Amino acid sequence: MKNILKRDRVLFSGFANYKREYIKKDFLVAIVITAITIPQSLGFAAIAGLPIQTGLYCSLFAPVIFAIFTSSRYLIVGADSATAAIVASGATAIAVAGSPEYPGAIALLGLLTGLILLAMSILRLGFLADLISKPVLVGFLAGVGLQLIISQIPSMIGINFNGDIIASLNMLVSNLDNINWSSLIFSLFVLAIVFIANKRRLPGELIGLVIAVLAMKIANLERFGISVVGKIPSGLPTVSIPDLSIENIAVIFTSALVIATVILAQSLATIRSSAEKHDDITNDNKDLAALGFANIISSLTQGFAINGSPPRTLTAEIMGGKSQMVNIFVSVIMAMILIFTADILSYIPNTALAAIICSIGFRLFDFSRLRDIWHTHKIEFLIAMVALVSVAILGVQKGIVIAVFFSLVERLRREYRPEDGVLLRDQKISEWAATRIQGNHRDITSPEGVLIYRFGSDIFFENADYFIRRIKQSIDGAKKPVNTLILDAGAISDIDYTGSAALKKIAARCMGDNIKFSIAHVSPGLQVLFDNYGVTEIVGSDFIYQSLREAVRSQPGTRRPVVEMVKSLGLNINDYVVIGGGVLEVLDLRQTVDVDLVVSKSVYGKFKDLGWKEYIQDDGKKILSKRGYKIMMHYMRRDLHRLTKYSFIKNGVRFMGINDLIESKERLGRSKDLEDIDLLNKYLKSKST
Repeated sequence: MKNILKRDRVLFSGFANYKREYIKKDFLVAIVITAITIPQSLGFAAIAGLPIQTGLYCSLFAPVIFAIFTSSRYLIVGADSATAAIVASGATAIAVAGSPEYPGAIALLGLLTGLILLAMSILRLGFLADLISKPVLVGFLAGVGLQLIISQIPSMIGINFNGDIIASLNMLVSNLDNINWSSLIFSLFVLAIVFIANKRRLPGELIGLVIAVLAMKIANLERFGISVVGKIPSGLPTVSIPDLSIENIAVIFTSALVIATVILAQSLATIRSSAEKHDDITNDNKDLAALGFANIISSLTQGFAINGSPPRTLTAEIMGGKSQMVNIFVSVIMAMILIFTADILSYIPNTALAAIICSIGFRLFDFSRLRDIWHTHKIEFLIAMVALVSVAILGVQKGIVIAVFFSLVERLRREYRPEDGVLLRDQKISEWAATRIQGNHRDITSPEGVLIYRFGSDIFFENADYFIRRIKQSIDGAKKPVNTLILDAGAISDIDYTGSAALKKIAARCMGDNIKFSIAHVSPGLQVLFDNYGVTEIVGSDFIYQSLREAVRSQPGTRRPVVEMVKSLGLNINDYVVIGGGVLEVLDLRQTVDVDLVVSKSVYGKFKDLGWKEYIQDDGKKILSKRGYKIMMHYMRRDLHRLTKYSFIKNGVRFMGINDLIESKERLGRSKDLEDIDLLNKYLKSKST
């Protein structure tokens, strides 16, 4: 059994190093995930234009198959809003929504999606996940959210209508006199419950649905024109094979390809995020195969295309889920619900279901991420808006294609005119260089006549002439004679023949002008390319360096101690706590590069106003960063007040409590955290003896 669970095996990688004591925890987590999944899946089925129980079918067999084949310990799969919207638009190409042929079209679409994912796995196309940028994905999901919200307005006001976003808005304007106010008020009531519960980190959709069903039963709301979804068949679904006609396959193949691409992008991004947090090793192509098999099973058992769910995955992680047993337990619980309690679902009001779908639509709007993109890069924000508007107006398939096209054009534009900069000229170090060089080498000198130029991209045929022109402009802009030119190649990982010719041309020009030409920050891979293209022969191996420090021939600066770095900020000792590696350094256990601090809200705002760069992590956590400092308001769910309670002061600086730090690193569980825990435990043991 132990051999089966090893990472290099085909099956059960998601159960690596599983322990018996994890079972209880995984089961409890599965109960919570099921509570979240039920109302969402009912809504996703409605989005796809299917009977609502099909959303639950997606969480029956597919998660089990996925759990067996995946390399991820954490990804939770099931029905998803983004894929449900594409399923709905794709299936209508060969069948009318609500017709007897429609479920077969959905099944064929899911089957093709699974086969495409398997083909991607075999062809090792997991890297395609990197081609859909975050702005495109954020805008795409926001566009889907807008579609969902507007598409549910007819149901919320008690009017039976199906159409695109423009038709829905026209219908709303022309039917203002026909609004069922009871239906609208009830749906807004359910929506308010969902929002309030979610804000308190409760399963809002489930609570809203339960209250809606109880209200329907107790108050007999059908007399006000509020209808229910009707009878739902109990029991498990049967296997059904769709019509595999070549004509139908040809018509919906593009839709299946779009669905597979969205699944690839969203699921692999979520898997990678989880793996990074927990220091896990995952395999993109293996996970694509798992998603492919899961989609095939879902389509054959009356479900539809399934996807990895970032919110449910994050919930499982936060609650302490340890493995793919969570997915398996969710499947078991869902089967019990369908067998024994399906009748209860028949009392769900249609208006309440519309409100649930609306709430899902609002959750797809990641306002904080959009705001961060706006502050970070205006053009990428524009791309996100193109994705949002295109998806909302033109539909999911056309919208995602347009957004990806604009994203690739922007990428080519950056490659053609990449960012660059002069790091050192006329013995003056630029602002950019102060961070890059002085951040690590405080006492670095500024040699006379040395010019350091950084190029921010690989050198290919499309930007080679620009590269040459920019270096010439940098030399011409010097007020004092330049005798040494150093190219910082830290951002260069690849060159083509034209790029190599450009480097040779620069070397030849420098030689003619009696300027020594050197290249710094050369990676092993780039060095191989230099050798193959003959760049090393022209420049000279003695003038190619692995680091900038070597290239400028300066002594390494003295690294600033944590205590000195913290004191230089001039903070009140009650307004911060040093966390992480800084604690180990002050205890003389190991050194650290960056200083991490949890600070008060006022201090955070102060440094943000001073221009410190703010980053928002995938989990929504905000961090300010500048020159070796990282400042945040929370660490592992602990704020400044909680950390201060168990902190200690040394050399006039406040540090996080040792036991607090050990507990935090145990939760992170990465290999480097385990090494730190060992150092801290040895320290505590030495102090107790």
